Amino acid sequence: MKSAELCVYLERLRSARNISQESFVTDVVSIRQYRRYLNGESDIPFPVVDVLCMKLGIQTIDLLRELETERIIESQKMINFYNMIANNSLEDAEKFIHETNQDQIIDPENKMLFLHGIAQMKTLMGTLSKAESFKLNKNLLGYPKFSKKTIFTEVEMLIMSSLLDYSENSNETTDIYNKLKKHLSDRSIVLSSTQTSSINLTLFRLAKYSGRNKNFEDVIEYCNIGIKNNLTARSFYLMDYFFYFSALASYRLGDMENYQNMLIKCFNVLHFEGTEKKIEKFTHLINNDFSIHFQDFVLNFYKNELDDKKGTVN
Repeated sequence: MKSAELCVYLERLRSARNISQESFVTDVVSIRQYRRYLNGESDIPFPVVDVLCMKLGIQTIDLLRELETERIIESQKMINFYNMIANNSLEDAEKFIHETNQDQIIDPENKMLFLHGIAQMKTLMGTLSKAESFKLNKNLLGYPKFSKKTIFTEVEMLIMSSLLDYSENSNETTDIYNKLKKHLSDRSIVLSSTQTSSINLTLFRLAKYSGRNKNFEDVIEYCNIGIKNNLTARSFYLMDYFFYFSALASYRLGDMENYQNMLIKCFNVLHFEGTEKKIEKFTHLINNDFSIHFQDFVLNFYKNELDDKKGTVN
């Protein structure tokens, strides 16, 4: 647990109890030193935490338990917020932004994801250009120092992957892509938060980027990892895209068996979820990409499979 997270939570409780900062720190530390703790410039000593907890009327051990619980809840809220943007639920996302005080976000990773989400939303709405979004997200990551890091968190990888969509500099995007690919192949250099959605969204962007650059084997590899992640977590997050991208890459490589199997699985996932808009979207994409009628393709696939079984029995 980081000192800065502890300080932000103490500050949230102080504010909720309508205690002024001055009276909160009187006879404990100077207001200047307290603000250093809040800004992460200094680590707060535990004896100071004990005294501040007494002023709040809580036990230090209870504070630590509550903090960890709140951090987990906060992380899920930020993931949900990001998913609102990914699913184009911008009204819900705007409401969440309005209700969230970024200064009271406990976990620095959650704050980074929150600010990244705002940039993503503004880009979708056209109030932020791709070039501006690229610059803002690079600043969030702390470039140029960030480029020398050897271990990334999943949130950092998620933000890095968004840069693939915003830069027109091929050398820059190739460098980012290679960094992400290296870290995905060696999970020991990724600090995991166990959030399937964040790593799967990174995989989705890598698969899309690889497809644009005709690296179809890489597309299939990323999709397979995403599918495996979902099966392990019992999730459907981006599963339709992973099957669709894998089908498209297999089609380009001439692997007709895998292409057909992936399209059938894509169809099954879409109809299991039963979202009409999504079904319409993917049907349109697949009809155009493969020059087929998606529903007829599925019906013929199962008819042929049934005929083969009958032939085997006879």
